[in-house]
Amino acid sequence: MAWMDLHSAAPPLMLESSVGAEIVLSGSRYVNFGGSSYLGLGSNPHILEAGIAALRVYGAGGPIPRGHAIGCRPLRDVEQSACLFFDSDAALYVGSGYHFGLAASAILSEHYDAVFFDEFAHFALRDGIGAAELRNRSFRHLDVEDLEHQLRHHLAAGERPLVVTDGLYSTYGEIAPLDRLWQVTAAYDGRLVVDESHSFGVLGSAGRGALEHHGMTSAGALAGGSLAKAFGTCGGLALGSATDIQAMHSTPVVRGAAVGSPATIAMCAAGLDYVRDHPELLTRLRDNTSYLKSGLRRLGLTLQGDDIAPIAAFALDSSESTLRLHAALLAEGIFVYRSTYIGAGSTGVIRCGVFADHTLEHLGALLDALRRLL
Repeated sequence: MAWMDLHSAAPPLMLESSVGAEIVLSGSRYVNFGGSSYLGLGSNPHILEAGIAALRVYGAGGPIPRGHAIGCRPLRDVEQSACLFFDSDAALYVGSGYHFGLAASAILSEHYDAVFFDEFAHFALRDGIGAAELRNRSFRHLDVEDLEHQLRHHLAAGERPLVVTDGLYSTYGEIAPLDRLWQVTAAYDGRLVVDESHSFGVLGSAGRGALEHHGMTSAGALAGGSLAKAFGTCGGLALGSATDIQAMHSTPVVRGAAVGSPATIAMCAAGLDYVRDHPELLTRLRDNTSYLKSGLRRLGLTLQGDDIAPIAAFALDSSESTLRLHAALLAEGIFVYRSTYIGAGSTGVIRCGVFADHTLEHLGALLDALRRLL
């Protein structure tokens, strides 16, 4: 039976390489702007060797959930590395960044009365909100005034809100105004929950995320998310106080789900350590981001996201023109996303991820192709 791509009538392209500045799809090499390998670590030898060493010791699987009080050295290492990297009191590793929303909602739902979430919040956060079984309402995307209006009109006296948002929105690269969201939330003795999946390793002077970008600590916010973006691995983290993290250990998703392969966990620890020891990666990423976005704007394209975010996305006038441009770039040997993800709108967008391992030749190839094709 042939494998089918349920999202497309066309046969799927087969990934045959690591994901970075160049990629091999179905036997052909492309300059790659698809995905979120922001720090270009998908084939980093230091990270791979850490995984290989752990694989030889622990084998391929990790079938014992944490609820049985059995861990492994890589699990201890990744949580210690996370505390060092993010300057966090405590950290919890989970098998997927998607689990962060479920774990956060499980420990917070009994202390708060209602959830208010950005209308473009990630699916993982929405699932966590559903699991919390609190009444909930959305507020307009990135709109602090609308959040304040919602809190004022939909909280009774003495009720406490949870306010839920992504740190960096992955479609256009918009940074949530966490400092202003926190000011409004704190006035109601509330708590901010932030999915940092696309901002971990990318925002802030040390790459600690959107909270650091806004000069905030985790005192008023519970932060977490995926390591599958900037750090080139997989799995996820929750960061917070020792009290918060200890409480998460008793949640169903932490007690009942295996954390994944120890080899994967070892690579996560190695990735965190490598990025901490190589701050030039973040400098290179920001230089590449500035170069590409300046070039796209010179072509007359409108970019909605924040300048520092390593995501350059633009919309065309119809879904047909978006499809045509995506196909034409592919024919030129350049892979980008034609994204219909959260917030992309009915026409979709051309989404270009910027990576630290892109060279000026890679960036120039995309700009030259767009100059000819638009």
